[in-house]
Amino acid sequence: MMTDLLRVRPESLKEGLICAGETEYRMDETFGPRLIMQGGREIPFSECRATATDFTSGLGRGVRTTYTDIPGFPDAMFETEVLVYDQDGHVDMTFCMVRAAGMRIKEVLYPAPLYTDEAGYAVVNTMQGQLIPSDDPMERCASLPFQGQMCSESAYMPWWGEVTDRSAYLAWVRSPWDTRYEIHHPAHGPNRIFACHLPSLGRMRYQRTVSFYFLREGSDYVDLCKLYRSLRDEEGKGITLREKSIRNPQVERLVGCCVMHVAGKTHVTPDSRYYDHEHPEKNDALVPFSHWEERARKLHDLGIERLYLHQDGWGQPGYDNQHPDYLPPCRELGGWEGMKKLSDTLGELGYLFGIHDQYRDYYLDAPTYSADNACLSPDGSIYGHSIWAGGKQNYLCASLAPAYVKRNFEQLFAHGIALQATYLDVFTCNEADECDHPRHRMTRREYLEHRSACFHYLTSRGIAPSSEEVNDWAMDSQVFCHWAPYLKDSAIPVPLFNLVYHDCVMIPWKMEKDEWGIPEGTTGFLQCLLNGGMPYMSDTLEGEELDENIRQVKVASELHRHVAMERMEQHRFLSDDRKVQETVYSDGTSVRVSFLDNTFEITYPDGRVVRSI
Repeated sequence: MMTDLLRVRPESLKEGLICAGETEYRMDETFGPRLIMQGGREIPFSECRATATDFTSGLGRGVRTTYTDIPGFPDAMFETEVLVYDQDGHVDMTFCMVRAAGMRIKEVLYPAPLYTDEAGYAVVNTMQGQLIPSDDPMERCASLPFQGQMCSESAYMPWWGEVTDRSAYLAWVRSPWDTRYEIHHPAHGPNRIFACHLPSLGRMRYQRTVSFYFLREGSDYVDLCKLYRSLRDEEGKGITLREKSIRNPQVERLVGCCVMHVAGKTHVTPDSRYYDHEHPEKNDALVPFSHWEERARKLHDLGIERLYLHQDGWGQPGYDNQHPDYLPPCRELGGWEGMKKLSDTLGELGYLFGIHDQYRDYYLDAPTYSADNACLSPDGSIYGHSIWAGGKQNYLCASLAPAYVKRNFEQLFAHGIALQATYLDVFTCNEADECDHPRHRMTRREYLEHRSACFHYLTSRGIAPSSEEVNDWAMDSQVFCHWAPYLKDSAIPVPLFNLVYHDCVMIPWKMEKDEWGIPEGTTGFLQCLLNGGMPYMSDTLEGEELDENIRQVKVASELHRHVAMERMEQHRFLSDDRKVQETVYSDGTSVRVSFLDNTFEITYPDGRVVRSI
């Protein structure tokens, strides 16, 4: 794939252009590079004294620009460097703070958005992914989750791209943990996308680079995905499910499973945003472990061969309460004995058992709570809120999370609770935190490393780790997730994440239409098939509705057994209205769905075809 790259001509940089093949790209100065101070003051690079110098290194040729005479900060200095690599022709654009000299920087916007006058579409990794035509009539992505911070659901992968008839480019943010990004698409366009680099523990302590790769005429979003996977494979980051299964046999047992997400104890505290003051009786509920034993036996009798039961609200405090001090299992649900019996029953049925757990939300009423263990911001504040059921909380410093995970799970093991998988909430969905507490100081990058360490601990104990969504940084350790659907109101939803990482992580899909993250006009069932994902099994349906759910689960589970560990090699639109789509997997399996009439056709490598009835 790397041989298909266009080579940028270094001499074009002097003219403020990036010439790749026959295409000229410019930097949009209306979104010009600038420093933004903590108080909100903006300092455009253009207001500083700039001295540009051509340079040559063992890697390539480029232009280095030194900025001095910064308004209000005469002793400060920073540099930018644009380097064209001789080896493959890609371009690195780098910002480096040489002397801060008292500057308190909130973020650095660099480089300016790259654009060409040719019509095309942007390729953006908002959750599962979307394409935004340059002339799309709707305003798009004016507000991104978590303020566009990468390493969150705002960007499952830290890159974006643009495609035209004559060329395409991919922009890869090399320090995504300290970067957010913005997508500007007013009604009818154009698209403008750029990176905003954040300080680490209050300082711009290291250089920030965005790498640009240019592809030939005829390239599309699938080619960008294949290019990015090849880049990550060079770094050893795309650890496949087959590789993960060598360390953990539970990985193979998850293949072909449906997922049933069940409730235990619900308790909403009065200071929670979700507390129902008008109907206080609705703030508490109990579903005993024994109920889910009965449900599991019923599904087994109805022909469900493989199932993973995800238990919420299993601890004494109730769902989303008093983490990380969640033990013991809730007495009203059956306590240690009831939880073990559920675990044993699932094992007898050949099913898998896992639990919800949380090591970010740090509740103030947890028995061992201490403000000394909470994330301390560089400005000396401790962030807190009271959104979730447990009420008032801070964030637990992730440097402490692996020890808490081990503390809790070793107690479960000691009581004979057999877990095959588990769910560590929000780790691959929410943005990275940083902590400036002197006893457990932690950068955002280290934060992600500690999250990953929790996954690796679970793997070492024979437990397959999952989390709320998926993320590029976790592909060395995460096995599956709760879901990884599409951002609401996506322009053209496309499975970018699956095109890169389908063979590295398993993704469940809700079955119905109008589910969260399922694009309007489509159903979760067909999205599950198209994406080769795990199906969800309802915990409440009965009668004909349950029969239909089981029928869908059996089709999806069989497909998952074939393609779970395969790459998604292709995604195509087969009709002008994009209602008919096809994916092709590395074993030769193809899946064609029509969202127009809710039909599907699966063709397996041996020629067998499964169609909707």
